[in-house]
Amino acid sequence: MSFVKLSLIFLAAHVAVALFFLFDRAPGTAAALVGFPLDDAWIHMVYARSLAGLHGFAYNPGQLETGSTSPLWAVMLVPASWAARLLGISIVLPAKIVGVLLAVGASLAAARLAFRLGFSWVVAIAVGLAIAADPALAFAKLSGMEVMLAGALALWTVSELVGERYRWAVLGAALAPLARPELALLTLSVLAVAEWRMHQRRASVSERILILVPTILFVGGWILYCLLVSGYPLPNTFYAKFSSHHEFFTHNLAIIFAQVIPSSAWFARGTGFVLWVLGAVLLFRRGVIAGLTAAFPVLYLLAVAASQLIREPWPFYWQRYLLPAQPFLLVTLVIGAAHAIGWAWHGRRHAWAPTYAVGVALLVLGTLTSLPSTLRASADLFAWNCQNIEELNVDMAKWLRNHTDPGETIAVTDAGAARYFGERRVLDVLGLNNHRFLHGDRGMALELSRIHTVAGFSSMIPFIRDNPAWRATHRTATQHLTICNCDQSEIVAYQRAQSSP
Repeated sequence: MSFVKLSLIFLAAHVAVALFFLFDRAPGTAAALVGFPLDDAWIHMVYARSLAGLHGFAYNPGQLETGSTSPLWAVMLVPASWAARLLGISIVLPAKIVGVLLAVGASLAAARLAFRLGFSWVVAIAVGLAIAADPALAFAKLSGMEVMLAGALALWTVSELVGERYRWAVLGAALAPLARPELALLTLSVLAVAEWRMHQRRASVSERILILVPTILFVGGWILYCLLVSGYPLPNTFYAKFSSHHEFFTHNLAIIFAQVIPSSAWFARGTGFVLWVLGAVLLFRRGVIAGLTAAFPVLYLLAVAASQLIREPWPFYWQRYLLPAQPFLLVTLVIGAAHAIGWAWHGRRHAWAPTYAVGVALLVLGTLTSLPSTLRASADLFAWNCQNIEELNVDMAKWLRNHTDPGETIAVTDAGAARYFGERRVLDVLGLNNHRFLHGDRGMALELSRIHTVAGFSSMIPFIRDNPAWRATHRTATQHLTICNCDQSEIVAYQRAQSSP
């Protein structure tokens, strides 16, 4: 099948699912069409807008920062920012289009990977369509977050490795950690395989060194940037979120493998797990590189479990860290399903054929049964999450823009919409977008003493909420919080009631 036909098939599938999500009106509004389901998405838009204006990775004007966990995603959003400015529209729809196109790229990369592994075009197309139909990935591709970039890039890299196109594979491996830090595991795996194959071919030392150049340039360049800006080699998010305690790791493993994966539409009845195991066995029997397709998602999930605390299993806020592994799980699962069906067909003349056919049908149908209802539930959740952000973060940001002095610096707990819409300098009190605050710069005490307005969740700033020197001046709230099971249904703006001594 030609690349163009395959692209059109996947584009049609992804657009159909995207429209199903975008026009979901569960909250009674068009929030799914005009908003994002996380405030973090607006942080990416801030950096993309700055890059589009040729100001670098600046959070506030003239303030370079290392607050982007996925700098490559901010770069990918630059055309969306340009389009929004050129057309005079919100960046939301252009950014969602970028997400859909990357999702199409993920389906194409998965199809190419399956085909290069020796499977038929029917299997390849099924793999790509499974990615299009996945409820969690459908949510992710419209979220304004980097999930589909990370998934597509990882799939493309492994596909190039399987095709023995090592130059492209090592380029993808070099870019991968700039899409998601945990993809550094993929980088190491690809470089190891490439070096091993070069050794087998008795390549020259210079050829083998060249394999490392893209990683040195891209990853090394980002580390150098972080050092120059903040004095630390990794982004702010690492120092703010990284948790490697043993109890966190075991807690995360229980959430990931006992709650998150079993709740997936494909694994809900356990049949998807059987097909995944079958697919994994088939891939490992085809060699080390094929086995990487099955092993990578498990390794990736272990890396996430080891890197930070996952507080809740269901909200997208935490699941987004896990989802780059989902396309690989689907590739393996579909391969297992295709072979089970193929074996049933080829053995149809045997006496045991009816029993085997019924067993395979139960496995495959059991894996697909929950898909429609889960898609509906995911679309409703997406719409509600977008509604929450519009009611909480966006409305507060617009109020700050209209009721504070243009030269004022505002302190916030959520730093996305407040900066994008607020048109004020913003001090992120969590430190994700302010390395000086995060690392305890002495000069921050003076800057904090000059803050006149603070906006955030009251539970996160009790030292402001309970201080008589501050008074609440505005509140934005949502009556149906779906983003998390937490005390974050109201954002309050506080202003100093009296001058600080």
